[in-house]
Amino acid sequence: MPAQVLLVVAVLAAGVVVGRLVSRRTGLPEAAVFVLLGVGAAFVPGVEALRLSPDFVLLVFLPPLIYYAAFFSDLRETVRHLVPVVGQAVGLVVATAFAVAATLLAVFPDVGWAAAIAFGAAVAPPDPVAAGSVLRRFGVPRRMATVLEAEGLVNDGVALTLFAVAVGAVGAATTTGEVGLALLVEVGGGIGLGLVVGFVAAAVRRRIRDIAVQVLLSLLVPYLAFVPAQQVHASGVLATVTAAVWLGVRGRGLVEPTVRLHAETFWRVPNTLLVALLFVLLGVQVPTVFRGIEGQAVRPVVGAAVAVTVVVVVVRLAWVLGAAPLVSLLPVREEAVGQMPWRERLAVGWCGPRGAVSLAVVLSLPLTTPDGAPFPRRDLLVFLTVVVVLVTLVGQTLPLALLLRALDLRPGARERTESVRARQAAVDAALRELDGVAEREEPVPPGVDELRQVLELRRDHLRDRLDGSGDGDRDGLRSGGSFDVRALRLRLIEVERAALRRMHDEGEIGRETVVEISRELDLDEAQLRQRRH
Repeated sequence: MPAQVLLVVAVLAAGVVVGRLVSRRTGLPEAAVFVLLGVGAAFVPGVEALRLSPDFVLLVFLPPLIYYAAFFSDLRETVRHLVPVVGQAVGLVVATAFAVAATLLAVFPDVGWAAAIAFGAAVAPPDPVAAGSVLRRFGVPRRMATVLEAEGLVNDGVALTLFAVAVGAVGAATTTGEVGLALLVEVGGGIGLGLVVGFVAAAVRRRIRDIAVQVLLSLLVPYLAFVPAQQVHASGVLATVTAAVWLGVRGRGLVEPTVRLHAETFWRVPNTLLVALLFVLLGVQVPTVFRGIEGQAVRPVVGAAVAVTVVVVVVRLAWVLGAAPLVSLLPVREEAVGQMPWRERLAVGWCGPRGAVSLAVVLSLPLTTPDGAPFPRRDLLVFLTVVVVLVTLVGQTLPLALLLRALDLRPGARERTESVRARQAAVDAALRELDGVAEREEPVPPGVDELRQVLELRRDHLRDRLDGSGDGDRDGLRSGGSFDVRALRLRLIEVERAALRRMHDEGEIGRETVVEISRELDLDEAQLRQRRH
């Protein structure tokens, strides 16, 4: 047994490493490469017996992946595009679930509406991670990435809620009131519990200075939100998203820069590994699932697989392309509508590959109904889900790069220069503070001129790039009778941070730019403080 476990671990690890290398060398989407390698790994002796437990995916993989995406999401940009985000995360998921259910019932009417809707809910939410790597590599307009990422944070929760309600209705008599109460508990309980976890975690992190404990706490938060919510039949996804957004907005400034730098660096590693491993595991399950429908009539099964896959793709395209003219009629602020040109809407509509969450959800279908009867065509529903995931994951991500090139989607000049403009504003703020120090200190303290030269060189370099495309602490600059240049540089870093926050609050730059430049400032501050000690 230990040898078999080591073999499985070695094969999975090799799949992750090879997948990353192949994707980097060929430019193919990572998700598609990982899944295909997983399918091949399934034929290695000893690996074919590996089963993907739905509880393992939902409880081990999902919380940290959702937390990472939500923590670094841009809440202001999400609110700016609130209408399309909510429309796709809620309306599109529900519409897809019912359209898929109707299509399935046309071929297999014995499945029943409740089980068919449960299946539709499982395949309704797309996986933004699968297409995200391609979008980042091509540098598409930010609003596209914002809508897709924000949609991905909520649609899993909506789909899981609809799935739970539908499964509960299979073989049981439910009333409208019971369904409404279940939805209220799922949504309201998830958001409420997430707020509690986020508030408590922020209060605890404010009092902790140890780096290792801070990192460990950040790793525990998604599970502290997700698991209790699931236990009380609330939405663990919404609880995790809420806690992460609260900490991302309110808690980022609560910890020291050195701690923040270590925590954010740590999170990038497990997030990358979990995503890769999850897609490899998904591929490993494919041969087993295909064997599960042996003996069934081929023609209706193939017909249902083709029809359901087409419906999943077409409904998303129709919704994204056709919703914009209708949304403009709603009585909401124009900023919240976040209108996109048709080229961007077409790309967003195509970015709908399904992922491992869909498979994990459908695998959690019970074997029997509450009255003891077998769950209607459970093996068929699992098989159809695998087909939808494979076809959309490979068929939509592989040609995505060609589609983006054909549509010529590029961010505007203002967005392309945002990072440079933010850096220049931060440097200008630091130079103004430095000039104030020089005016107050006679003679000019040693080291000030050198700092000014460094900052002016940086400013001139940033200008070239653009052309081509408190009194209480002031006396604290003296330490032991001599001017402390390191203390001044630390203060200038705070001034640069304040300039970044101001530009973000005024809508000049996005959160992604703030996080990018803040990491550089955090690294500078960490190095200065290490030299000081």
